[in-house]
Amino acid sequence: MKRPFFPALRLRRAPGLRALSLCAVLLAAACAGNPNPAPPPAPPAAIPARGGTGARRLVFIGLDGWGGAYVSKADMPRVKGMIARGASTFKARAVLPTVSWPNWSSLFSGAAPEIREGRGDFPSLFTVLKNHPGKAGGAVLFYEWEPLAGLCDDAAAEKRRIRSTAESAREVAAYIREKKPVFTAVVFDEPDGTGHEKRWGSRAYYRRLNEMDGYIGLIEDAVKEAGIYDETVFVISADHGGSFWGHGHNLPKQRAIPLIIRGRGVKEGFTIPPPVSICDIAPTMAAILGLEIPGEWTGRPLGDLFQ
Repeated sequence: MKRPFFPALRLRRAPGLRALSLCAVLLAAACAGNPNPAPPPAPPAAIPARGGTGARRLVFIGLDGWGGAYVSKADMPRVKGMIARGASTFKARAVLPTVSWPNWSSLFSGAAPEIREGRGDFPSLFTVLKNHPGKAGGAVLFYEWEPLAGLCDDAAAEKRRIRSTAESAREVAAYIREKKPVFTAVVFDEPDGTGHEKRWGSRAYYRRLNEMDGYIGLIEDAVKEAGIYDETVFVISADHGGSFWGHGHNLPKQRAIPLIIRGRGVKEGFTIPPPVSICDIAPTMAAILGLEIPGEWTGRPLGDLFQ
């Protein structure tokens, strides 16, 4: 087996290196004997949200496995109505790997997994909302994929398990009509399952998208019936896309996701300019609701879409 080649240091041929080594030793000794070491750096300061829309409520709807490449061809009249009357991009980028947990958690926490690693106290949009005066207790999370219950602690949001069915969409609608929460997050597990079973871009995949559009319509109608439509912003997005029968790689159809924002104070028919990251969604939602943006978040609010 060959040994790696590392050229040996020849001090007799480099007189200046001896002096450099001596300085390094003295500096190390001085630091070791310092009775007042420098304090650890302070956590980044929260950033006040700029811009905003004046909205009092926000409804987020997430479709697992909905790639940006599959928006244009889809029969989704409710979603396309929001695109026409709101701001959108089909080329927001998921983080790697293009699988669910790293991306849903990045979407709600404003930073990629490597930034949040080992930080059980890393702030999410749910905790920011909980700690904001006057808005505590105003969040609800409807989720289908069980691990998503870990997006926040139980004190930050009411949690309800759902499925990708009309019955569950009606349950969400009934909750909105009755409770009128400040922040409603709904994360369906489709069309991901259909993509794995039938292939991304298949007829079955597009049929499922049409069904999901109907569920989005039920939720939008509930906001109208609750009398809060004019003070609400809708945000619709996904965790990752897919191609063939899977995802998980750095491929355009797997990484590009749609982001659609429609409602009070949002420009109409506006294309959100690139680059857009999934990590930008939480800061944008915080700005919409007039919340401070935690300094730990690396995403940025997409202020160009505000009127």
